[in-house]
Amino acid sequence: MHPLKLAPLWSATLLVFVLSASDAFAGNDACKILPPEKFGEIMGYKATTVSGSSEAMCLYKGPEGEGGMLMIVTEQATPQTIAMANGQGSIPHGNPGKLGASFSKGTVVFSVGINGTDPSKVNALAAEVKRNLK
Repeated sequence: MHPLKLAPLWSATLLVFVLSASDAFAGNDACKILPPEKFGEIMGYKATTVSGSSEAMCLYKGPEGEGGMLMIVTEQATPQTIAMANGQGSIPHGNPGKLGASFSKGTVVFSVGINGTDPSKVNALAAEVKRNLK
């Protein structure tokens, strides 16, 4: 799964990402916060990480085009950025069968996106991320 194929998932978080692009990451490694085994357990299939994953963005691949991503947008969010992230909820992004949402915990803002149509999966992934954030 090429990162550009998932680009439509993130149109709602683009503004937040641009505003916080200079943030240094304080140790929340996306693929450690939501390992592919846990992503796959929640989604109901075996998942692996995709090359191109980084500390800030973990890309997951499942069978037959299934997968998704976790992006740590910022670790030093302002109250305004947090309010924007929490207002997103689970929303479709561009292409049918793709869902994504922005969330926050403390000053960390992150986005979760999946190839799928079940918003409860996005919310379950976000809950797991929140449990594991530093």
